[in-house]
Amino acid sequence: MAADNRRAPYSGSARKLIISIDVGTTFTATSFCLLQPGNVPKFEEILRWPKQATPDAKVPSVLYYDRSGRPKAFGAETEDEDTVIEAEENGWTRVEWWKLLLRPAHLPIIRDLVLPPLPTNVMVDKIFADHLRYIKDQVKAYITSTYGSGNDIWDSLSQTMYIILTTPNGWEGSQQNRMRQAAINAGLVDQAGGRRVRFVTEAEAAVLYAADSGSVGDWLIDGGHLILCDCGGGTVDITGYKINAVKPALKLEESSASRCYLAGAVFVTQAAKGFFKDRLRGTEWDDEERLQRIVYHFDRNAKKKFAEGDTVCYVQLDGHRTIPNLGITRGRLKITGEEMESFFAAPLQQIKEGLEIAFENGGRLADKVILVGGLASSPYMFSKLVAWGKEFGISVSRPDGPTTKAVANGALAWHLDSSVGSRIAKCHYGISIWVPFDEKNAEHCEQGRVKTIGLDGEPRIHGVWSGIVKKNEKIEVSKEFSSSFHVEMTAAAMNFDHKVTVYAFRRLAPPTFLRFPGKHTLVPGYDVICTVKGDLQNCYHATRYTTTPTDVKLKKVKFEVCLGLGETEITARLRWKENGETVYGPATVAYD
Repeated sequence: MAADNRRAPYSGSARKLIISIDVGTTFTATSFCLLQPGNVPKFEEILRWPKQATPDAKVPSVLYYDRSGRPKAFGAETEDEDTVIEAEENGWTRVEWWKLLLRPAHLPIIRDLVLPPLPTNVMVDKIFADHLRYIKDQVKAYITSTYGSGNDIWDSLSQTMYIILTTPNGWEGSQQNRMRQAAINAGLVDQAGGRRVRFVTEAEAAVLYAADSGSVGDWLIDGGHLILCDCGGGTVDITGYKINAVKPALKLEESSASRCYLAGAVFVTQAAKGFFKDRLRGTEWDDEERLQRIVYHFDRNAKKKFAEGDTVCYVQLDGHRTIPNLGITRGRLKITGEEMESFFAAPLQQIKEGLEIAFENGGRLADKVILVGGLASSPYMFSKLVAWGKEFGISVSRPDGPTTKAVANGALAWHLDSSVGSRIAKCHYGISIWVPFDEKNAEHCEQGRVKTIGLDGEPRIHGVWSGIVKKNEKIEVSKEFSSSFHVEMTAAAMNFDHKVTVYAFRRLAPPTFLRFPGKHTLVPGYDVICTVKGDLQNCYHATRYTTTPTDVKLKKVKFEVCLGLGETEITARLRWKENGETVYGPATVAYD
């Protein structure tokens, strides 16, 4: 990608290397930017991958593992005929669609999801790290062979480079934490450099790519509204945006909460595989190995070419047999247009519903939809979504080119430009607190509710929801949200570590209590998001002692937990008063 003349020259005093990696369910792409003082940033895609027949930014997110759990082949290597034969002879296991094993439990699934089994004793975190290590090696090989001083560039800049990883809209802190650790295990950064791994949602990166590409330039109008729909391999990400400014720099804000659906291209493939399995039962093709090859041919031919109005498609089988009653002619299986449409039906319905939700939640202001991602490149899917747009008076555009991976370039733009100034809360965020016991409150008196006595001798009830941010609330990137606490500590206190659990409620209105009476399970809709940990020692020493009516000497340590929720990662710090002055202390965000 050429240097973008709309960007100002890099004003830093030293060179920097930024690498973006878009690991999709089915394909992976990576881009990098070498920032040089005084030069306009230029984005470069990795277009040379081992065993790749023709240059392409995308390689399969597929690996082969041997019986000992060691990775033996990656990316385009897994499609090389010699590698496939070697894998079959040596009993290697093909690993694909593994990214979906990271998915949060709250994501709705449009049908039963059947993922290929992993090799024995190989976990998804190891697969992620092995895959990222392969990507790192290819970026290094590209830079060192392309630039005249490539070895010096890599040796001097790789120790401080930033890594931008993309995530579906529905991935949260827990998934980001595992991805960051995978990047560390892959050697992209060391343990101390974990904060140089940053995350951007695929939808946000995609809309920035679309703006950079120039193909939607006439759509970028101050005050305009649009919807971005990234139809990927496993997930579909949909977000509405308002355009606050176009020049001198693009500035966006979310107009509807980002949503994530498990409705990507693999679900089309899964439906087709079920069809093949039923149609070919009892034939010579009725085994998993041959079925996998049939699915491979379907993915790369019929699935990509099928268009609305096509009455028939063919899929290559092994051999040259003709079986008329099964629709097989000289080793080719006939699929009717209606059968092909059935494969796309469930993902298409889910995407339409998601677009309608984004349209409604955005105040019905959007008049444009940008489609990116592999499934959007399907002629059938694109024509159906264009028809959907006409029903709502919305224009639908598809700027993603055949050899580009939009999200990888958009991730670099996100890191450099900070174009999105506010986001919409996808759920309610809050904490669990205690409140004074109220004998007139029926919920406080429910059987199973535990009443405790504090150090001050007063009764209290625990597990009450205290909201910090409401669902669909606008969150400015720079804004912090705080919640006040006080902790009772005696004069003999020695441990000043304090933990606060942050919860999300994903439904409409949060109930008063997070848990059912007498039970430890959360009420449906509540999830643990993270735990904020901080040291209250300085706050403790700044607090005066009080004496309770029972002559207990204690301190009521008052402080606030400040959360940053406007970025793609949650940040936290503590705040309290010392001698009338506001003081901040560090806090860490931990995930289970």
